[in-house]
Amino acid sequence: MNYGAFLGLCLVAVAAVMRTFGIDENSSVVPSILNNGLIIAGISYSIIQFRDIENNGFISYRDSLKLGTSIAFFSSVILAFYTFILINYIEPNTLNEIIQQAEQAMLESNPEISDEELELGLEMTARFVQPHWMLILGILGGTFMGFIYSLIISIFTKKDNPN
Repeated sequence: MNYGAFLGLCLVAVAAVMRTFGIDENSSVVPSILNNGLIIAGISYSIIQFRDIENNGFISYRDSLKLGTSIAFFSSVILAFYTFILINYIEPNTLNEIIQQAEQAMLESNPEISDEELELGLEMTARFVQPHWMLILGILGGTFMGFIYSLIISIFTKKDNPN
């Protein structure tokens, strides 16, 4: 849990710095690369530290996968709560900006879209960009990505005990 908390705080720090410097996640690939690199490095480091320091140099694939996924879960909870607080209290206009960006994207991808289809699409978008949904989906998405990363990382970090 400590590793997950530390990773979560690092992800929050990166998000805060990106927001401070105005680097938008939609227009730049830098935040995505930085976040994913940080998650992979954090999970790898945590598994190796646990294996070498607390588990006498051995860890099974299963235990490595469980540890990596739990680290991703705890870090996702912290990052999702940061996002929740940001959207609700710090920058409450963010939801309107997301809906406006979705409307622009719909119009650009299909200039012939009818008003009814546009309204229906925006209505669906508005349902899922509510803070509580973003919190839930942030936790689920972060945990799932951590699971995928842990599947791969665990191949390289496992060391079975010969006894």
